Amino acid sequence: MDWCGGEAFDGCLIFDECHKAKHFIPGKEENSTKVALAVTTIQRLLPKARVVYCSATGVTDVKNMAFMERLGLWGVGTAFRSFQSFLDSITKRGLGAAEMLAMEMKASGMYVSRGLSFRQAEFMNAEAVLTDDQRKVYDTSVHVWNEIKTSLEYAVARTKSATPRLWSQFWSCHQRFFKQLCMSMKVPTIVQEAKTALQNNMSVVIGLQTTGEASLESELNRNGGTINRFISITEEIMTRFILQFFPTKIETKDGTVVEDKWSVTAKSLLLGFIKKIGLPISPLDDLIDQLGGPGHVAEMTGRRGRVVRTASDREPHYEARESDSTQVESLNIQERNHFMDGSKLVAIISDAASTGISLHSDLRVANQKRRVHFTMELPWSADKAVQQLGRSHRSNQRSGPIYKLVTTNLGGERRFAAAVARRLQSLGALTKGDRRAATGADLNEFNFDTNYGRSALRSMYQCISSSNLQPGVSLQQVIAGAQISTAYELDSFHETLKECIQMMGLADPGSSTVKEKDSGDVARFLNRILGLSVERQNMFFSYFVECMNAVIEGAKREGRFNEGVTDITGSSIKMIDKPRPVFTEVQKCIMPTHHVILNVDRGVDWESALSRFNHSSKADLNGFYCSKREQKHQRFYLLALQKESSTHLFNIIRPNTGQSPFEEEKKDLLHKYQKISPEEAESGWRAQYDKTKDYCFHGPNCKSGALCRVGCRISQVSLLCGGIVPILSTLEWVVARNADKIGLTRENRTLRVVRVELDDGQRLVGLRYPEQLIPEVTSLLKEQHINDRLLENKSGSLSIKDSLKSTALATEESVAAINNKTLAKAINPPITIKTFFRPVESSDQTEIKAKDVENPECNPENTDGGELVVVDKSTKDCIKETKFNGALTSSYFGAPKATGSTASKVGAKSSGAKTSVSKRGRGGKTSLKRPMSSDVTGSTSKRQKQSSIFSALGRGRENDVTDTEKSSMTCPICRKVFEEGTKNADINAHVDSCLIE
Repeated sequence: MDWCGGEAFDGCLIFDECHKAKHFIPGKEENSTKVALAVTTIQRLLPKARVVYCSATGVTDVKNMAFMERLGLWGVGTAFRSFQSFLDSITKRGLGAAEMLAMEMKASGMYVSRGLSFRQAEFMNAEAVLTDDQRKVYDTSVHVWNEIKTSLEYAVARTKSATPRLWSQFWSCHQRFFKQLCMSMKVPTIVQEAKTALQNNMSVVIGLQTTGEASLESELNRNGGTINRFISITEEIMTRFILQFFPTKIETKDGTVVEDKWSVTAKSLLLGFIKKIGLPISPLDDLIDQLGGPGHVAEMTGRRGRVVRTASDREPHYEARESDSTQVESLNIQERNHFMDGSKLVAIISDAASTGISLHSDLRVANQKRRVHFTMELPWSADKAVQQLGRSHRSNQRSGPIYKLVTTNLGGERRFAAAVARRLQSLGALTKGDRRAATGADLNEFNFDTNYGRSALRSMYQCISSSNLQPGVSLQQVIAGAQISTAYELDSFHETLKECIQMMGLADPGSSTVKEKDSGDVARFLNRILGLSVERQNMFFSYFVECMNAVIEGAKREGRFNEGVTDITGSSIKMIDKPRPVFTEVQKCIMPTHHVILNVDRGVDWESALSRFNHSSKADLNGFYCSKREQKHQRFYLLALQKESSTHLFNIIRPNTGQSPFEEEKKDLLHKYQKISPEEAESGWRAQYDKTKDYCFHGPNCKSGALCRVGCRISQVSLLCGGIVPILSTLEWVVARNADKIGLTRENRTLRVVRVELDDGQRLVGLRYPEQLIPEVTSLLKEQHINDRLLENKSGSLSIKDSLKSTALATEESVAAINNKTLAKAINPPITIKTFFRPVESSDQTEIKAKDVENPECNPENTDGGELVVVDKSTKDCIKETKFNGALTSSYFGAPKATGSTASKVGAKSSGAKTSVSKRGRGGKTSLKRPMSSDVTGSTSKRQKQSSIFSALGRGRENDVTDTEKSSMTCPICRKVFEEGTKNADINAHVDSCLIE
């Protein structure tokens, strides 16, 4: 604080990598991390500082913004009194509100989100389908884990050694085991894909998070430091758990502790079962071995040792990478260089190497081949995922990478992708203003950890317990989605799922009712189904997906579905009039709010509909349909196209309203409509398109007249753009209060953030809001503002007129004066030892040129400005020399004050080297010449004491120094006279500062 000037400091306070301060808890500072507490304390101690928060992954969750107190989003004078109220408001409204917040901050200029475009990058999913042998290994592993669980329960009951930590360790090892097993089963697919990429002249990057180093070291210690085979991490996880946690000792009646024979036998049998499974070896070592060994694969991980097989020694053996962490970091840099220079074309990175290492096709390196990045294992943390994905996608690259998210066809394995998808979408919402911007790819198919997922999970558990199917789900859909051959009846289906719930440990023994704390935990469900056989796992997961689809479909039909920012689409979209400012008298937002009215033509003409049909898949049910029954003496037409990856859902396109946001079930479609040929549909389609331009769905004789807009092709959309978040609660309250009065549909009762592109190319993002409610919102905001202002001034002296004045949330300062010293330091290259001590090879290499006062650059045509500049051709640098009373003194080796009588002597000697200076007329040149016999390079038999700069400058003028000069010292650069008694350290520091300047 003292160094920067304390509270008066008004410069920039920049927090780089500020995401490390995300664990700040307002009101409970003692529970915050030290970094977060220090960052917040510095901000509070420097109230005038200009704070900048810098991070590549700053906000993976809104709660991580607590330390960003200078944003002005909460506190006195804002819409939110505290960070907690701000957090509650944003969290309750989901990602849509987070996206609005990010967009408002960007639009107001307080937030800059510079992101590298993913236009060149490709993102695809690669599925590793399990072979028959792999399925057998997986199912056997599931059986052994169930035996361990059953035996452990019995052994704990016999030995009376139950502890809470025991079962948490069991499920932790259970999760790590199946996570590693899934990784091992991806190895053949990744090896095949990697070899194909190498043949196509590409480089391969494989990303994972865990290396299994702890299991490797445990096995190494168990074998006395010698290993002559590849280690199976999965086998070691199971073995270590049984050895550490399976109880075998029992206390007798007399208090002695003895071995329980049953427990000892069970423990021995379980260890034998593990050996017989045939578990795969460590995926990391397996990858390195199959892709050519250490000589062809660059490993950038944090582990200190590995098991390798070299060309000279075909037997696997343990090899220490480096002895300590510092050397491991250095080794990772070396491996990175091998990959970038092309000597190794495969790189494997772990979490330890995910930060700070660039593996992209850099234009400055030899290996500029396109990268294929396999994400073998995605982390739980979105910021870690972004760090890993960003290793192969950076600026200054020849080509963008191809990302391949590798997953098995196991339902439970999708849990890891689901978790990261949720985090990446959240990160995209908070850092870009669009959740799809984090990766440039649609990860929704992996995202189950949502409100709809949790609701579907609770409903599914209840249906299993009561032996009923979820409404909207058929057993045939579940079996088809699971791709299993076993035939299930409804009763056997529910009995199987009840057994699964017991095996997953989600219900008490003998019960099929899931514990309340687990009923909505999607992550736990997806974790635990990993411990089911492949067939049961896929069936259970398929049932869960169908339940979630049914819940989402119901939410869409009721108008409750919120997918964040949605697009307003139409064949033509135009703005009516100009944007109108609203809520100006009581501005609570970061930026002003505007009201915009759009004219949207939603219709699809016949030519466009026919084109979409011709370009669609040739599914049997794709085509044009006509309603079976007449309504208002007319039939209605639509185009139905089967949804991708679905056998029973269809996208619906109508001539008057375009594509419907809701999918149509196959049975509902065939019940209400009949399929017709395009020739039969053309006339009816055109008529429906033309009639709905000016009238509603019911025609010109509608009882409601112009007020009815149901089915109109042309519709008006009212948007609020700009500052929205601080007044969101008020906007929602007014809509809820007036929804029935103004006849809002279910869909319009939920406020939605929309994005639209006008016909002229202009893009708008705003909140869809009924135009007729804006005056009521304005009145309500005025009342709230008056109450807030009166509460702030409890004395009551504040008048109503004064209370309407809004509090300024920011001030605009005038442009500050430029600090010339700082400017010079910023735009000039720093002085190095080479530029400071310039060698002079010949007399014509150095010229003294005059400097024009008006031109800051060296000008050989002017020498009247009082300054001479030495120009060294070898370095192109300008060295100022200043003329004092006719004396020429170097700014590096200049003397103190010189009178007219001593001017000729100044600079005559400098550290023993003579320099002759001659000055010609205007436009002439001044040269510095060094004699051939310079005593600087003269060798001496005895090492002499190095002279100081002042003793060197003082040589040859001892007789000319006055008494005043004897008693004081002067800076040879800026001519500052030092007071008597000034310390040498202070003088040296001052001279250094002048030289740098």
